Amino acid sequence: MRQFMVAALALLVLGGCNDGLSDEQEALQEERDIAMVKEANEQRPPLAQITPEPLLLPEIERYDLYGEACAYAPGASLGTRVFAREADAFVKIGGEVQRFAADPGARQLPMRTRSLYNGRNFVLKLEIEGKGEGPTAPEGQADTADGPPAGGPGTFEGTVTVFDKYGRTVYEGSGPVQCKST
Repeated sequence: MRQFMVAALALLVLGGCNDGLSDEQEALQEERDIAMVKEANEQRPPLAQITPEPLLLPEIERYDLYGEACAYAPGASLGTRVFAREADAFVKIGGEVQRFAADPGARQLPMRTRSLYNGRNFVLKLEIEGKGEGPTAPEGQADTADGPPAGGPGTFEGTVTVFDKYGRTVYEGSGPVQCKST
């Protein structure tokens, strides 16, 4: 934003004094100035890596993180870092719990969770590998051959990937995923 304001100010100053330039030269200078402003506006901020923090009991109670869900615990800790439900998911980043909305067009995972959730500043991608341990498919429904079923509870291996608003990976971690009704 600051760069835009500086570039806009430069345009105003340059536009006010043409120093005897011909119309053609003035148009060329204006094109260069516009290109400079566009370039300044398109620059991305430096990549800022994040580390999701464990969701603790006070956050679980405050955000009512109960019901059918999958809890991801990537990394060295077994503390839940991502709590995903049918309609939303929660991740604690920088001490703040952030809510993500489920992408209804994304692939369905166990407990009717989704593989993609969108937040205000980040996009959350969830993956579950294998068929897991324990009951994985509702009665009368067979497991699928190409991965976990869309319905049942179980313990799986999973991966969490978080992207910034520019589509850059700012976090990726793998670990256990517990899908159950709490």
